[in-house]
Amino acid sequence: MRSDPPTVSLLMPNRNNGGILDKTLSKLAENTSYPHFELIVVDDGSTDSSRQILRRWRDSGRFRSLTVIEAEHRGVQASLNRAAAVASGELLAQMDGDATLETPGWLERMVGFLTSDPLVGVVTPAVIHGSGHVHAYGVNVICPEGLHDGSTTLIEPAGARTGHWLVDHPRMRAVPPPAEPTEVDASIGCCMLFRRELYDEAGGFDEAYAPVWFEDVDMSLTARRLGTKVFLLGDVRVLHQSYLADDSPSLARRAARRLPQRVKDAVVRVSGANRPSPETVARLRGHYEHWRQKWGFDLLNPDMDEIFRLYGGTEVLWRYDDDMRAAGRRIATANGRQRPASAFSPPR
Repeated sequence: MRSDPPTVSLLMPNRNNGGILDKTLSKLAENTSYPHFELIVVDDGSTDSSRQILRRWRDSGRFRSLTVIEAEHRGVQASLNRAAAVASGELLAQMDGDATLETPGWLERMVGFLTSDPLVGVVTPAVIHGSGHVHAYGVNVICPEGLHDGSTTLIEPAGARTGHWLVDHPRMRAVPPPAEPTEVDASIGCCMLFRRELYDEAGGFDEAYAPVWFEDVDMSLTARRLGTKVFLLGDVRVLHQSYLADDSPSLARRAARRLPQRVKDAVVRVSGANRPSPETVARLRGHYEHWRQKWGFDLLNPDMDEIFRLYGGTEVLWRYDDDMRAAGRRIATANGRQRPASAFSPPR
């Protein structure tokens, strides 16, 4: 059994996150004490202040190893693949430019869990929206309800869903993340750690999902198809702050940021600002169809009989197999919470 810690490459695509990027990198530098990591940021054709910020950070020496690649806009998946092409780590972590790591020592915790057992394929933290609502405690995929972030509840009836965004997100204060490691179907890409071997065997991130969405769920479910498991570590916290990404100097936008969260929530409900545009909906429909062609089942309204036919006996169906669930519980119990959760407190 090896005694030296594995090397880790953090892969961060970035596009127009100028309003939050300094905070993202500051938190990462502050809370990452793991000694053997490199950070590779691919700027995906940003038109805001992102590139100036990234160059400043590269030249500052705050990170022992920070590579900045300035690329034309091709999407998150192409950026991740470009970063992976120059990565030297034995482990890879998908990151987001608008998501801040809030837990000191987060990488030690995630690496320790990933390397504790060869059955562990992907590790993901609890992801909280900047509003204080839960974004995802892992992702549910293989269930009659179809794709939905862990902890959310469907607005539409199961079997008749039209969009994965039509869910209710509870507040973290009402639904805190599990204190102990928990097995989940899949991960979102704000922060997910996995072995280089998985990336290579999967053939990289699927660029058919360009420019955004679903490459993370696709990669982590691939880990299950290949015989490994996905775990949520609720004592590692990420704050997803996409609402701060826009660095527009408009007075209205700056004023809106200072509003109490309850007022922001009310404005969003009344205005429907959280509804995707028609163009976005059309893109999502294309992604849903690509998923169906690739995986053989509908992402929103799955035919469970067909999934059992296609993936019976594999970790894809772990939650329906007594032995697989028992193996997951053994791993979780052996690697329970190793230290208190951070003092992270989401907005009220």
